[in-house]
Amino acid sequence: MQRALKSPKAAAPAAPEMKVCGVNACLAIAARRPDDVRRVYVHPSRLPVFGAFLKRCAERRIAYHVVEDDELERITQSVHHEGICFIARERPPIGLQAALQRRDPTRPRCLLYLGGVGNPHNLGAIVRVCAHFDVDAVLAGGLESHASPAMLRTAEGGAEFVDVVPVADGTGPLVAARRAGFRLIATAARAKRSLYGAPLPARSVIMLGAEADGLAPALLNMADETVQIPGTGVLDSLNVACAAAVVLGEFWRCHRAPAAE
Repeated sequence: MQRALKSPKAAAPAAPEMKVCGVNACLAIAARRPDDVRRVYVHPSRLPVFGAFLKRCAERRIAYHVVEDDELERITQSVHHEGICFIARERPPIGLQAALQRRDPTRPRCLLYLGGVGNPHNLGAIVRVCAHFDVDAVLAGGLESHASPAMLRTAEGGAEFVDVVPVADGTGPLVAARRAGFRLIATAARAKRSLYGAPLPARSVIMLGAEADGLAPALLNMADETVQIPGTGVLDSLNVACAAAVVLGEFWRCHRAPAAE
């Protein structure tokens, strides 16, 4: 009697890869997840910075190529490559519920919600700020992808510490955040309460909108509190990344900064 032949197992789908350029972005990947790097393209001027990592690549038979600027521009489709490009596996994206539920719910935690902020350079600058102030997730309303080469480069390595979570437009993600125990704190140029008038809640979602239009009225109406960043008033608003730095720095001062000796 013949035995039935077993069907060969389907190979697991390869993890998505993306181009990452910029010295600090690539150094962060090399430090935190070196095994995710698949190929390296490096300008001769960057060999001293990446020499130890390239030696590791050679030991593990990961291809690296020493190339000139014109080849790097062709590979990265950018003149802002800073002399280095990694082809690396993407960090696995996380969903809204995972972003809301990780970390100890009894400890202070701040998340950032962005409404209508799609510019990758603004987003990268914001992610950099978030990494500095230990904000581990950005809920990006209406964003289609959690990462882009321009965002990763502008974040200067911060994207290795912060998850950008694309969420649906509208109030649904904020309702979920409130159910998870977060207070919703909106910013508006003409709010009556100053950011510094009282400590921010220990579990906050800071809500920021695009510079031109701010938060949509439906989102602004969801807020538990609305604050303004005090200043001279000669300009109507700050750049969104600058606003994020001010508000997240205040949250850090209230809840995370070590007590002065």
